[in-house]
Amino acid sequence: MLAMCVLSAVEALKADGLEGEVVVVDNSDADFHEGVKASLQGQTKYKKLRLIHQENPSIALATDTAHREATGDLLFYMDAHCLIGAGTLGHMVDFFQRHENDPIGFLHAPIQWAHMSETTRQTHFCVERTQLGEFSGSKPVTQERKVTWKGMPHMIRRSVFLDMNGLGCCAEHKLSWGIMRYFGMKPWLYGYENWAIPDGVVYHFGEWPESAKKFTNYRTYSTSGCETAGTAMGVAAYVYGGERFFRQEWDVGGISKYLHDYDKALANVKRIGGVEREWLLANQKVSLEELFANKPWDS
Repeated sequence: MLAMCVLSAVEALKADGLEGEVVVVDNSDADFHEGVKASLQGQTKYKKLRLIHQENPSIALATDTAHREATGDLLFYMDAHCLIGAGTLGHMVDFFQRHENDPIGFLHAPIQWAHMSETTRQTHFCVERTQLGEFSGSKPVTQERKVTWKGMPHMIRRSVFLDMNGLGCCAEHKLSWGIMRYFGMKPWLYGYENWAIPDGVVYHFGEWPESAKKFTNYRTYSTSGCETAGTAMGVAAYVYGGERFFRQEWDVGGISKYLHDYDKALANVKRIGGVEREWLLANQKVSLEELFANKPWDS
């Protein structure tokens, strides 16, 4: 799947007449790295991509590395189990050119899921106009519009990424996938807007459908020795909203499902995210409470 993902990126750049590079951040376990190199040998040989290896299997750290290592002015990110559809990159670049002076944070391409699994069947269905991919109130994308949180796929200007000091707690610490739902919050706190466009699509293969799991041996991040999803969610909640937001997420956001000792969990997220929370408070344009009280994406 990784090789097909890379090929789709190479072909997408070529088809839309764009100059660009493909960067793969391989943060798999050490014994998988040789297989990763072998699967990408052709593209590496012909200078179609740069392969960067990290020993820690952290999505957050890999995402940050990918953005910082990329050399372009517009940075596009997606996971290795995705394919870029025809015209997607061209439409996104066109959007940024038309909104050159507007405060755009993330620009999201619609997601089309290749299947309906236990996780996705409630939110993603086979529709002619592809879904935005939000995990609550998922809607087809029929026109350019502001959106709330989303993690992937996205395009962002390098200048915006640097202005926000990267993706924050989503990137500074060795955490697992639990931070993804918070990716979209930071642009809003810094006065940027997240948008989605109807043209182009990223095909997301995601997890295995239940009917296929018995034929697979699919290694996931939850089995890779990284921090638990609960810790990642907890750090993100604390950085963005302090103890009050952490308490809220503990009670209703699912953190308690992963971490069972509240006082111990709170002490741990403070240790990991304390410095970053202070930095965010000193630089953000609006507070998380203000953001939720007057949701700019509603208008």
